[in-house]
Amino acid sequence: MTMNENFNNEGKDEAKTIPEMPATRPRTQKMPARRGLLFKLVRENLGIKVLSLILAVALFTLVRTERGNEAEIDIPVILTNISEDQVFVGTMPSSIKVMVRDRWSRLTKALERKASPYGVDLRGFKNGSVFVFDREKIRQAIGVEGLYIHSIYPSEFTVNMEPNVEITVPIKLNPVGKASTGYTVPTEEARLTPSEVSIKGAKSSVSPIRELATYPVDISSLKRDSVIEVQIQKPSSKFLSLNVDRVRVEIPVQEIQSQKVFDQVPVKIRNCPDDYVCSVVPELVDVTLSGSLPTIFDVQEKRLPLEIYVDASDFDPRVSGHPGIRPACERPAGLKCTESPKSVSLTIQKETAPR
Repeated sequence: MTMNENFNNEGKDEAKTIPEMPATRPRTQKMPARRGLLFKLVRENLGIKVLSLILAVALFTLVRTERGNEAEIDIPVILTNISEDQVFVGTMPSSIKVMVRDRWSRLTKALERKASPYGVDLRGFKNGSVFVFDREKIRQAIGVEGLYIHSIYPSEFTVNMEPNVEITVPIKLNPVGKASTGYTVPTEEARLTPSEVSIKGAKSSVSPIRELATYPVDISSLKRDSVIEVQIQKPSSKFLSLNVDRVRVEIPVQEIQSQKVFDQVPVKIRNCPDDYVCSVVPELVDVTLSGSLPTIFDVQEKRLPLEIYVDASDFDPRVSGHPGIRPACERPAGLKCTESPKSVSLTIQKETAPR
C-alpha cells in the first residue's frame, strides 16, 4: 500500500471516530409569546391602572404635604417656685412661641385648645445659670400628643437671683395743699396706724429704703379733725413686697384764734313801747370780736350775724333818760364781743301827736 493510500485511509478512520456535533436548537416561539403576555398585561385595563397610579401619587403627595404643615403656638410662662431665701430679679419671657409641625387635623386641634401655662420652677438654680425650656413639658402644655416641635423662641433665659431680705421702716404722711383760711393743720402731729411697714424682697431693692410715704393727702379742705385711710406709696421696684398697703391717718385741724375790730356798728333798739320814740347816744360803736378766725370771717362776710342792741322793754318808759346802759352783743357762739364805748344812753319819750 502506498503512502498516499495510508494517509487517505487514516483520514477516513478519523472521520469515522469523530462524534457528530449536535445540531443548533432551532428557536422556538416562546420569547415572542412572553413579550406578548407582558404587553397584554400592560394593555389590559390600562385606564384603571393609570388612574390608580395617579391616585397613589396624589395620596403620597397629600400625606407628605399634610405632615409638613406648621403652626405657631403661644404658651404663657409663669414662675411657680423659687427658693425661699432667693428672689428672681432677671428677665423671664412672659410667653414662648413654639413652632410645631404635623398634619392639619392635629394642628387644628392644638390651635383650638388653649395652651396651659408653662410653670418655671427655679428651685436648685444658681445665679447666672441658664434655664432651658423642656420640650416634653411644652407638649404637655399644648395638650396634643405626638406633635413635632420644630422650634422654641426663646428657648432659654439666664437666671438672675439675689438674697431675699426683710426690713422695717417708718411711714410718713405726705400732705399737699394749704390749710383753709383761718385754720392750721399741724401735720407733724398726725397719727398713723400702723406707723411702720415691713418690706421684703431683693437685697439691692430693699437696702436703700429708709422710710415710705403715703400717697398725697390734700389738707386744703379740712376744717375739723379728720380720720382717713390712705395708700402707701410702694417703691417702683417689682422685686419687693409690703406687709400692709394702707394706713389709718388721724389729722388734727385747729382753728386760728384771732380778733377783728368792726368799726361804726349801729346800736339798735328793740321793743320800744307803742306811742313812744326811743333813741340812743352814741348811735354807733366800735366792736371787737375775739375767737375763732374762721367764725370772724363768716361774720365779716355777713354769713353769721353781729348786732349791738338795747332792749327798751327792760326800762321804765315813764322815765325818759337812761344813761350808762351796756348794750347787748348778738354774735356767733364762741366769740368774745367788746364794744367801744362800753355804754350808751337810752331816751324813751312819748310820741307827740302831729299838729
